[in-house]
Amino acid sequence: MSRIKEIVKATPLIGDVARFIGKYRTRVPAGHFYSPIVSVDEVRKREAQIYPAPPRTLPGLDLREAEQVALMNTFAKSYFPSVPFTDTPQDGFRYYFVNKYFIHADATTLHCMMRHFRPKQIMEAGSGFSSAVMLDTNERFLNQSVKFTFIEPYPDRLYSLLTPADRQQTTIFEKTLQDIPVEYFEKLAENDILFIDSTHVSKTGSDVNYFLFEIFPRLKPGVIIHVHDVFYPFEYPKAWVIDGNGRFGWNEAYSLRAFLMYQDTFEILFHNDFLQTFHADWLAENMPTYATRGRGSSIWLRKVK
Repeated sequence: MSRIKEIVKATPLIGDVARFIGKYRTRVPAGHFYSPIVSVDEVRKREAQIYPAPPRTLPGLDLREAEQVALMNTFAKSYFPSVPFTDTPQDGFRYYFVNKYFIHADATTLHCMMRHFRPKQIMEAGSGFSSAVMLDTNERFLNQSVKFTFIEPYPDRLYSLLTPADRQQTTIFEKTLQDIPVEYFEKLAENDILFIDSTHVSKTGSDVNYFLFEIFPRLKPGVIIHVHDVFYPFEYPKAWVIDGNGRFGWNEAYSLRAFLMYQDTFEILFHNDFLQTFHADWLAENMPTYATRGRGSSIWLRKVK
């Protein structure tokens, strides 16, 4: 058998194909119980258990619903009426709502958060349309007072949205989050924002492990944190898992839920999908486009101590 393998590898075309396929071989196949890749068949068998009606409370986790609702009221009264963005590109703006990366509810929340907390610094890991929201909000509502750091290893989308002046006035690292020394994030102070849109996968050496285990513990009290693509109740949408391509393996939301349980060092400030689930009627009346233009998936946290 080993001799046959040697002959196959030595045959130019067959050898190239064998080496290409070999790069993608894993110890166990996707869907195996040792694999982090979801088995769609297994999920379907337990669909009712995995996707029940969303519970209003979660064991071991303080959702701070009253505080979330109070902040939502403030956003509706003070900032939502003057949100400046439109569906399609407009002169003088970088951001527009109709894009597939950072949609209406997420963008509106980010805009309101910035105007409410008025950060002096924002460090963003995973940049693009969210960066456009930040820069437009800073320019038109915060008198260019915010200092930005964008960490993005694949910056083409980011650069397509920036002006020449933006490139001069912001710090951009074309690196992964893990390549940035953890001490860099110790510069963030109260009401500053660490904005994360990660690879969404916890694994050896991943950005998710890095921010949960290395960055978060070193942040100063009062720093505000955003994590993207976290739906309530910390579960990924059925359409992504079952109706997708059958190779879904994101697990960041589960790690984040476990991180937040049974502790009082970090608190939940605002969770778009939670509020859209349990306060849909109020949103439809007071922030109508927020309620009808897609599910937001941003969760906002604050380090308390």
